[in-house]
Amino acid sequence: MAQAPAGHRVVVFLQENKTTDFYFPTMAAWGAAVANHGSLLAAPPNFDQPHDRNAWVHFAMGDYPALAAQVDNDTVIPYYSWLAKQFVFSDHHFGSGSNSTPGHMLAVGGQMPTMKNPPFVGAHPVWDLPSIFSVAEAAGVSWGAFPDQSGYPTKFYKTLNETPGSANVHPPKDFIPMAKAGDLPQVCYVWSPAGFDEHPPMTSNPAYVTNGQNLVWDRVQAVIDGGGWEQTTFILTWDDWGGYADSVPTPDIETVPDALHPNGFQAIGGSRIPLLMFGGMVPQRIDPEWHSHASIPKTIMDLLGLPAMGVPRVDTAPSLAHLVDPSLTRPAPPQPGTTIVQPTPPQPAPAPVAPQPWNGPVGAAMPALVTRDGSVLPAPTDGLVRPHPPKPPHL
Repeated sequence: MAQAPAGHRVVVFLQENKTTDFYFPTMAAWGAAVANHGSLLAAPPNFDQPHDRNAWVHFAMGDYPALAAQVDNDTVIPYYSWLAKQFVFSDHHFGSGSNSTPGHMLAVGGQMPTMKNPPFVGAHPVWDLPSIFSVAEAAGVSWGAFPDQSGYPTKFYKTLNETPGSANVHPPKDFIPMAKAGDLPQVCYVWSPAGFDEHPPMTSNPAYVTNGQNLVWDRVQAVIDGGGWEQTTFILTWDDWGGYADSVPTPDIETVPDALHPNGFQAIGGSRIPLLMFGGMVPQRIDPEWHSHASIPKTIMDLLGLPAMGVPRVDTAPSLAHLVDPSLTRPAPPQPGTTIVQPTPPQPAPAPVAPQPWNGPVGAAMPALVTRDGSVLPAPTDGLVRPHPPKPPHL
């Protein structure tokens, strides 16, 4: 299918720093193309790994190992693990080959004006770029953005910093009461405040992943409590690879130059990143096809019947809208605080399904960005790549 019933809603949760192999190894028993090396960790690494453009390029070059650890998702993130087994788990989704800000912006508007993180505090750039929010606004479809406590990452979009767009940008605390009251708009992007975004902590916090999962759990339950389960499709993903190893290379679709690769090096796709899609109309399935964070706004546009964004990377992206089936009425997930009982894996374990080859150009130079004001904004070249890889990762 390409369009959901009238009044359908899409809620996107964007958390931090995970690869598919790192976060969901037990999905191998369900036919997902993930590695399970055994010796799964009972607690997540309590340390942030190098994961900027330099680290990712050296990982892709093969001279930097990244961290090959894996968590026991059934015990560390039991709610996410249950969702992955009961709804759609995408095992060939990917982001950009860098860190947070490029990943978030790719998921919001399908474009990356930078390959690094701008300053998190103080002055920061603002770009006049189209986004899923400007598409919804032009179509008269309600939308809301719930960035973190500092306004990240919506503060980088000009249309979200001025009226009328700024009126639809809400603090993190507003999501749950709006959801419980049934007041959520049709398009919601939801980030988590620091300490709840699953980003490894600067100072020790062994509960950082549990806290993040539980906030998402509470937010989903708030939608359910507001009567919105049947007409909501949820998409849960993470912004970037976080410096964790992944066993499946992604298509070399678009490149940007750097000091070691003046003719360009792979930037899209970056490493695989988990993506879960769930809701009252979402079946149980492993989705094996290649798609990037640009497929998130494309899926929303298809489900809600929105016009094209005018960004080729979005408008031609593979969509997940066909995975929403209005004939279904799937049961809601367990309530927060309950003990999660993982479903029994199928026997025998299904073999992973290989994705179709990437249906588009490969090895192409990243094009200039599409702007809303007609200004020229070239593809980013600010991702610093050094001659040598970073120091080895550690647990």
